Amino acid sequence: MASKPIKIRQGKPPIAQRRREAEQILATAVKNGKTDLLEKDSATNWRSSPPMPPSTIKMVLWDMDRTLLNTHTRGLWTEDISKLAKEVTRAFKILVPHLLHKNFAVGVVTFSDKLVLSSNSRAGDLGMAGEDLVNDLLEETFTELYLRVKKLKSNKDLAMKNAKHIRKQIFVAAAFPELRNQHDSDFKDKEMPNSKRWHIDQVIQQYKEKTGSVLKYDEIMLFDDTIENVEAALSAGVHAFAVSPQSAFTSSCWELALETLQSPNDIISKLRKRAP
Repeated sequence: MASKPIKIRQGKPPIAQRRREAEQILATAVKNGKTDLLEKDSATNWRSSPPMPPSTIKMVLWDMDRTLLNTHTRGLWTEDISKLAKEVTRAFKILVPHLLHKNFAVGVVTFSDKLVLSSNSRAGDLGMAGEDLVNDLLEETFTELYLRVKKLKSNKDLAMKNAKHIRKQIFVAAAFPELRNQHDSDFKDKEMPNSKRWHIDQVIQQYKEKTGSVLKYDEIMLFDDTIENVEAALSAGVHAFAVSPQSAFTSSCWELALETLQSPNDIISKLRKRAP
């Protein structure tokens, strides 16, 4: 009597695999111009309790131009920093202090580069760039935020002290690959990739120097308005999410990213239903 073939039951793909699938589908949708899911902003509804990432995430990173900012500096800011601070998105301003309070690391990774000041004889007289620009922007942004707090309205010194405390906790990597590859001898033998891969490695190193712990790529979230940067980060294993350049970082970007991490099957189903 011939034995019956054994049926091998196929299990569900592990959640890590489904997350990657959901992230890639979302990136493809944005690449194809389907950005409406990202553009609604209801950050004020978060009030004192914005949703937090799952415990598997240790760090959240943002690009600067057209991501945490509603505008593009072209890497160099020539006006008063208070004017630029007004362009920081509401979702970013509300979320960052809460993330830091919950012991998530936060960072900014940008192509703005201080090297532009030394490579351009006029640039140094015109404005700021790179880490200095990011740090001044962060300090101004959170000073203005704290001055809106009832207890701090009449105490600018304390508001500035709190803002500096926030700024000092935020990791920053700022460099423009094309400029570095042309003018920085550190990249003579090995070029900086035209993505945020080098920047992410820099903040991982900064985090290690500060905490003694080593971050893995899959413990990091990245938000960026350039789809090529998102795709490069995804290929490295980072949880990367595209931002619409029209709306920059919104509460919808954040909530969709969290849903992708926590309920990837739902996101996959939702996005496939929207596909043409």
